[in-house]
Amino acid sequence: MVETMDSVTVIERAGVPGAAHLAAKLLDNADDLTRRLVANILAGDFSYTEGTLLTLDQLTSAVHDNLFSLLSTLSGQGAASLEAAADAGRLKARQGVPLAALLHAYRLAGRLIWSELVALAAEQDSAESLVHLASDVWAIIDDFSGAAADAYREFVAEQARQGATSRGVMLTALLDGTVDSSARASEIARVLNLSDRAGYVVVCAEIGSDGADPLPGIEEQLSSTEVTSVWIQQTGQMLGLLGIAPGGNFGPVYPLLASAARARVGVSLVFTSPDAAAGGRREAQLAARCVPPGERGSHVYGASAIALLIATAPDAARELTATVLGRVIDHPESALLLSTLRAWFDAKGSSANAARILHCHRNTVLYRLNRLAELTGRNITDPLAIAELQLAVETIRLSGSY
Repeated sequence: MVETMDSVTVIERAGVPGAAHLAAKLLDNADDLTRRLVANILAGDFSYTEGTLLTLDQLTSAVHDNLFSLLSTLSGQGAASLEAAADAGRLKARQGVPLAALLHAYRLAGRLIWSELVALAAEQDSAESLVHLASDVWAIIDDFSGAAADAYREFVAEQARQGATSRGVMLTALLDGTVDSSARASEIARVLNLSDRAGYVVVCAEIGSDGADPLPGIEEQLSSTEVTSVWIQQTGQMLGLLGIAPGGNFGPVYPLLASAARARVGVSLVFTSPDAAAGGRREAQLAARCVPPGERGSHVYGASAIALLIATAPDAARELTATVLGRVIDHPESALLLSTLRAWFDAKGSSANAARILHCHRNTVLYRLNRLAELTGRNITDPLAIAELQLAVETIRLSGSY
């Protein structure tokens, strides 16, 4: 419930004949002042014209009600009620207008009222009346803007409290990209304690059939590095939106996620606005697929161009693999040949280093590579053939086939 404003002293001072007369003159002209204030608001803050659901009629009505109530209080002609301010706060929270824009509108109202009072006082040679009104104007503006801000925050907080899964619902909206405006996305981030962050990432951790936590204790571990996070669980995966404090960076986060991982974990690139979370989710999901099935570990989106290509176009990658390595896969010694090819790639094309990885003689590696060339028709001295073999063997690794 909105309380009546404690403005008896204000009204008494505003009730000085000259002061009350000036405020009453403005009250008579409330419609014109409304039109001018609406124009000032729209010109001074893009939040009212971009990314919100607030219509011009709604803005005009809210401005008129608040101006009428403000001037009635200032002139002593009406009860000192903050209901219009509270209504404006709830309306703008519901329609996605940022709180800063709401408060700025009240400052614009105060400037307009004061400039009109000064002009009237000059016309009527009643400058003494301004002495009584000077502090009263801004005291009333403060009361109204405070009531509007309180109602705004209460509305948002109530939205957050509704239902045990309200935070999850809001996070899901961000990650699904169903938030209807950037202003609403910013407000959701504020409710989730993720506002005013220097950057964000999305994390996707796969949940196995046993339902075990893929990142146990991760929220507490992240908070120790000044990273705020909020998490939800969906079918087969746990998703988190992480925000870093201004002046911080995500450098310590990556090794922390890698050490905590009990499954495949993907991390998006850093983005700077919460309304980009849906893109971050896609990146994190693709990055998780860059870790072979059954392995523990984390992968940052784009860290391996080949793995990302395979994760993005798995069907095409499988077709290429069947074309390039089909005869190898069907060979009785497929596992031995494929592991040799993989070791050779890991050794950056050095047969001697590949032999050390495989604990065999260098000539054995060369023999197997020649056998691979016979089966695939691709020579390892041909750059194009090497590229195709690399894509194919990496596709097999990421599919968990060997």
